[in-house]
Amino acid sequence: MLYQSYRSDCHPLLKPYKGITSDVDVVFVGTASCIPSLTRGVSCTALRLNWNRDGRAVSRKSSAKSKEKVGGIWIFDAGECTQLQIQNVPSIKLSKVTKIFITHCHGDHSFGLPGLLCLMGQAAVEKNRNDKESQIIDIYAPQGLRLWLRVAIRYSQSRICPKYRVHELMDVPMAPEWRQSKFGRYFYQKQSNKSDWRSAIIKTMRNTKSDFGNWINYCSEEETDDFLPADQNFGEVPGGRQIYPDYKHPKSIEGAPVYDIINDEEVTVTAAPMSHGVPCVGYVVEEQPRSGKINPELVQPVVMRNFDELKANGYRHPMKILSEIKNLDLGESFCFPDGTELFRDDVVEGDKPGRKIVICGDTCDSRALENLAQNADLLVHECTNAFLQGIDRQTTMKAVNVDAITHGHSTPQIAGNFAKKIGAKNLVLNHFSSRYRGDQDLESIKIMTRIERQAIDSSGLNEEHVACSWDFMVLPIPAKTSNKS
Repeated sequence: MLYQSYRSDCHPLLKPYKGITSDVDVVFVGTASCIPSLTRGVSCTALRLNWNRDGRAVSRKSSAKSKEKVGGIWIFDAGECTQLQIQNVPSIKLSKVTKIFITHCHGDHSFGLPGLLCLMGQAAVEKNRNDKESQIIDIYAPQGLRLWLRVAIRYSQSRICPKYRVHELMDVPMAPEWRQSKFGRYFYQKQSNKSDWRSAIIKTMRNTKSDFGNWINYCSEEETDDFLPADQNFGEVPGGRQIYPDYKHPKSIEGAPVYDIINDEEVTVTAAPMSHGVPCVGYVVEEQPRSGKINPELVQPVVMRNFDELKANGYRHPMKILSEIKNLDLGESFCFPDGTELFRDDVVEGDKPGRKIVICGDTCDSRALENLAQNADLLVHECTNAFLQGIDRQTTMKAVNVDAITHGHSTPQIAGNFAKKIGAKNLVLNHFSSRYRGDQDLESIKIMTRIERQAIDSSGLNEEHVACSWDFMVLPIPAKTSNKS
């Protein structure tokens, strides 16, 4: 933990946040690719959303005026060893986990899911033995996870799982540059029409249906229930949705589909396909605007002048008029007994824009997210390999780049270029090859700093806005200031 403490105190990206807390932050639970090691766990990122319900711009008409905490903890990917890793993060309370998002089926992103659910179920039993109304965990993933999870839980007789339901993203297309061989595996084809996503999904589905060993063949809703029905004794409850792609979405780019996953008064979550060797998505979490603060100096004198009349008109606590004015819609006003009319726009700050966090799955090209991810406050992008002069003696930068792309992965330059394209304010790299240890050794720190420098040069950001993540790194995402000048 000495390494984490040192890096947290000294890294240019985190230094401004020392001693500062935020109601939104990102915890990097596991930052390795492929397999866990002694210094890095595999893919798992936690988004902690501790919003106050009071003060949300979209909740002015809500009767809930208490400062109730909402949102909870959302987990993105759960690779092998997540069950252990997450217990080393004191700030992540399992009882607060409400949603889990899986980017794709590879084991370094999904093998830890059954174990994580069992850990959450055990924690719930220990904390609330008589709580029959326990939280339902919503799990989002490309098609196929629902049946896979049923099999894993049923085979292991895991009756300790919490209540959960799976929402599947249907027909996630392979990027057009990936072609299926006669043996069923996909390979990267450099010469392709990169905007031909719709033809790619048709071709993918055709090849999938002709490949009788393909898992997705068993995973339509009807066949899933015929093969292995849901059983609440093993945690799964009704309500899981099938979420289909929208090829005509207003933020679709180059013909790529968009998945609308969540759209409520607190947040929207959308997804789009990544360019990887299996169907894979990246997620965009966008906070809804927050209501600005009311200026009491402009309102209190008017309230005090009308205090007695307000009480006579049924306002037992006249000062609560401030909250009522704040919750008016834009352009509306409140008229006091003496005829004074106060418009909300004149006494309340402008709404604060919401924060946007982009978490990509494995990819060599994130272009399908370009419109959705514009002006992201944080881009979390994979960076599996890099070329380091003087260390990588048996290869070249071009060869490393080609190798990464043909395996559906990225380099610091690919991640940095995408950050520049979307105007990201901060870029954090993750999903590192086992070549890059995340320990406290000085050489390890030097190597990661060199990788950061390559991403800095490609993104146009400075060192205060780019980092190579390490396990248990915590990055606060501060609220934005008001829109009103």
